[in-house]
Amino acid sequence: MKPSSTIVMISIVGLLAFTNPKLDSYEQYIHQAITQEANKRDDLARTLGTLFGGVASSLIASSTVRNNYVLFSTYDSNLGGRHLKYVGVLGNFFQVSQSDSSDHAP
Repeated sequence: MKPSSTIVMISIVGLLAFTNPKLDSYEQYIHQAITQEANKRDDLARTLGTLFGGVASSLIASSTVRNNYVLFSTYDSNLGGRHLKYVGVLGNFFQVSQSDSSDHAP
């Protein structure tokens, strides 16, 4: 491998490791998603989303399991009967799956 290729690879790995989002960032992401969803609704939902979005995102984050793989992380959240899975990479979050608990029933 050429020295310039090695430098590029080390830079990419360093960038991924440095921008691997923490659980606090996931909580902020969930709070923003709740607020955005509430803003699409009527005034009452907007007000409730603003008032309780932070509490809801804290509860979701506290029940979330983060698996840190150094270059990226996965986040598994259970919301009542729903299971959400996100991947966090480069400071962003991407939903990779969503299922209902009824999907796992025999």
